[in-house]
Amino acid sequence: MKNKLDKLMAQINKQTGTYNPFLIADKLNIEVHWKNIYPRPFGETFYYGEQPIIMLSNSIKDSTERYFVLAHELGHVIEHQGLSAYYTSNSRFHNKTEDEANQFAIKLLTNLYVEENEKLPDSYLELHYMYGFPNWYE
Repeated sequence: MKNKLDKLMAQINKQTGTYNPFLIADKLNIEVHWKNIYPRPFGETFYYGEQPIIMLSNSIKDSTERYFVLAHELGHVIEHQGLSAYYTSNSRFHNKTEDEANQFAIKLLTNLYVEENEKLPDSYLELHYMYGFPNWYE
């Protein structure tokens, strides 16, 4: 039985033909800009009217971490669109949406791994090295 996130992943893949966050952003017409953002966050989503714009830090441009950060921000755009005002004013909701965006990124990039390798990863470390998954295991 598929859960909500699995259904969302299937819908994204059907619509875009990929699990690659950079290709998904392009196919969904979500602008991605690289900026000097120091020291953090590595990514941030803004809205120009109804149009989401994702800003990514130049500091991760050449690292695998760019995949996880963009996938996380896409999670906010796809799952939390229109909630930014409430999101910033309520810390409990903020934590919940961050957790949901992380789960979205994990699921998206695990599917990308399967798309690229035709098998599940052998370990979390594989995902860390390929797509910049955080060091939550330390």
